[in-house]
Order: sequence, then C-alpha cells, then structure tokens
Amino acid sequence: MATIDQREIEHARTRKPVRVHDPLPPSPLPSPPTSPSSRTTPPSLPSAARPAPAARQGERLAALDGLRFLAALVVVFFHLVGQVPATFQRIWGRPYQEVFPVAHSYFAFGRLGVELFFVISGFVIAMSGWGRSPRDFFIARVARLYPMYWIAVLLTALFLTTVDTPFGQPALRTVVADMTMLQTPLGVSDLSAVYWTLWPELCFYLMFAVVVWRGVSYRRVVLFCGAWTVAAVLAPAADNPLMTTLVNPVSAPYFIAGLAFHLMYRFRPSPLLWGIVGMSWLLAVQFLLASSGGRIDWQEWSPNKGALVLAVTVIFALVGAVALGWTRRITWRWLGTAGRLTFPLYLIHYSVGIWLANTFGRRMDPWLLVVGSTLAFIALSYVLQRYAERPLATVVRRSLRSAAWRGPA
Repeated sequence: MATIDQREIEHARTRKPVRVHDPLPPSPLPSPPTSPSSRTTPPSLPSAARPAPAARQGERLAALDGLRFLAALVVVFFHLVGQVPATFQRIWGRPYQEVFPVAHSYFAFGRLGVELFFVISGFVIAMSGWGRSPRDFFIARVARLYPMYWIAVLLTALFLTTVDTPFGQPALRTVVADMTMLQTPLGVSDLSAVYWTLWPELCFYLMFAVVVWRGVSYRRVVLFCGAWTVAAVLAPAADNPLMTTLVNPVSAPYFIAGLAFHLMYRFRPSPLLWGIVGMSWLLAVQFLLASSGGRIDWQEWSPNKGALVLAVTVIFALVGAVALGWTRRITWRWLGTAGRLTFPLYLIHYSVGIWLANTFGRRMDPWLLVVGSTLAFIALSYVLQRYAERPLATVVRRSLRSAAWRGPA
C-alpha cells in the first residue's frame, strides 16, 4: 500500500516546482491562503487547472491516514470474520453460521478494503512524485516499502517455521523470492496471502516513474490516466500475459481514480477529471461483476450485486470527499500515528491471526478472540514501526542518497 511519511510531507511543503515544457505548469502543494486577493493564477491556465483554495496538506493527510487505517482494520476483520464459507470452516473448525451468523455477511465485503488502499495510493503517489526527480522518487518508495516488508517476511517465515500452523512449513525459495517483492512475476507463491497486493503497487510505481522522469504536471497525469485506462481495457482482449501482468486491469481503475482525485485536490474539479473518475468507477464495477477473470470468484462467494456496486461507490466517495476539501476540519494528530501503523498491521496480521483462530477458536468467545487479536496486532505494529521499521528505513534512505548514481566518466 502506498504510504507517505513525515519526511515526504516536509519535502512536499518545501520543494520547488519542476520546470517542464507544459502549458499547465505544476503548482506548489496547497498552503493556507492569506486572503482571496493574495492568490494569483496565470491567466493562460484553463480554469480546471488553476490551483484550488484547498485545505492545508497536513489536514488532508490526516483524513487519508484515517482512511488507510480504516481500510487495514476492514481487511483484518475480513480475514478473521468474513472469509468464504469453505475457508472459514477450515480456520475456525465449524461453519460461520455457528460463529458469526450475522456479522459474516457484512465483513465478507472487507476484502474490498484493498481497493480503498489502491485509490488512496493513486492519490498519495501523485502528491509524493510532484516536483521530485526520478532518483528521489525511487529512494522515497524503496525506503517506505521495503524495510517494513523485509521485517514482515522474516517474522512470518520465523513464525511459520517454529509454530505448527495450518499453512505448513515455508519453502526456502518462497522466502527468498518474497524478499524481493517480485514473487508474482517469478511465479512463486506469496508467503502470506496479503502480499499479492504489493505487485500491483510496484507496477503502478514503475509506470508512474515515467511521468516523474518527464516531470509531473496536470497534463501528463491526465494523459497517463487515459493511456493506462486504454491499456487496462485492451490487455485482457489482447491475451498478452506480460501486458496483463504489468497493467493489472482489475486494479488499475482504483489507482487511476486516485490520481484524478489528487488533481481535483491540487487544482480544481472539472468535467475532464470527473470523467476520468466516472470511467474508473464503471470499469471497477465491471471487473467486480465479471463472471470470470474479474476481482470476485463467484463460485466461492456470491454477494448481492447491488451491495457490491454500493461498496465501490462508497470507496470512491470517501476519497472524493478528501479531494473536494470536505475533510479539511479533520486534524486529529492521532490519525497520523494510525496511518503509520497501517502498513505493518496489514503485513503481519494474517498468518498469526489465522493460527489464533484455528487454535483457540473453540476455547474462547470468538468476538473476544477477534477484538483482542486485533488490538494486539495494533500494539505490535506500533512497536515494529517505531523500533524496527523507522531505524531501518533511515539506514536505507541514507545509503541510497549517498550512493553514486553515475558510473565513472
């Protein structure tokens, strides 16, 4: 999942816009206006691309942090409460009708928390890439993703090796391949079921790096959204596995919508941007409702289709509220802490959580087990983020910044 840390916030506040040959030059990230009359906009800019009087960036990020933490919690409860019936019975040793007869049908939709992550990712990656060089963009992404991911892979491998779990012993090749975060193209299974989302993220970073290389601007982000939309539609029809793997048609609409929402926030909403969001929503719904090759395996889970459409609409609406500045009053500092816990919480909960349900599901109240486990995962996430991820990320960031990026003359 894409995340943005405090160093990136400070970078975004202080950096200067990149000069690019584009009729729609990037504006600095919004800052608190002194007065309406003090805000000037070049007359040559179309009104849709003029900087909007948005809320301060810290306020916006507080709302996004809250949404990220909400998405992580939803995914945790899906894995513990809302799994498909056959998987649920293997985990808990009895059917869901005996354990969570009412809650199961609601938390089954928690799998869509991943889609909320993807929309937020599009939003924050556009922000973090604005005004950055490809080198800085690369360093920021590597330092943000890999340290916590490496920690999670090693801890998960240690846990699966030393504890008798339903997953069995992990193969050494699986652990090694997963450390690269490239296990999907390598054809190696994920050590933890939640790792599958990282490949779409990496593909998004790789493709958006081209925009960063050229200089992120309103026009280039719009063109990128259009090109990716076309590629996502054509890839399945072209029957090209490489193109499909890179473009990720099922996930693409959410990232694209996030990019458009960021442009709305940075500049202003416009018919063009709403058109991008609308097309992304239509494609997202299409891939959800597809009988095959889509997001849902209808043989395992057959939810109400209207409820699916409503869930996707809510996901888009939540990030859209941030883009339109409706969340500017949300400035609670604890949301920043919650946002930093999102990635470790997402990475570490699955294997241990499933083992706890499988081992203690008949020995204690199920809700007490689920809530207690979730609180324990949150506490562990705080410890890992503060005392393991943060120091390791600092080392990685400093090492990459000090490295020679050019060969000898």
